[in-house]
Amino acid sequence: MDNVIEIVALLRKHSELELQILNGHGTAVATERELEATVRRLAEHPQALNAVLQTARALRRTPDAVSVEDVGDWTCR
Repeated sequence: MDNVIEIVALLRKHSELELQILNGHGTAVATERELEATVRRLAEHPQALNAVLQTARALRRTPDAVSVEDVGDWTCR
């Protein structure tokens, strides 16, 4: 479950970074580097990422709107 906690946090961070880039907030180069690092960290836990994405799809939410509890509830069915 620790991996799911990290993935949920990383997906929220990923969403925030994308919004920063789109809205022109902060330095673009630093934000893009941080975004790339976030993507690499997401790829380190493919099973947890898959569980979060499947939960988001089942609940009809965006991945950054899924909580750890949602994933636990959905995967335990």
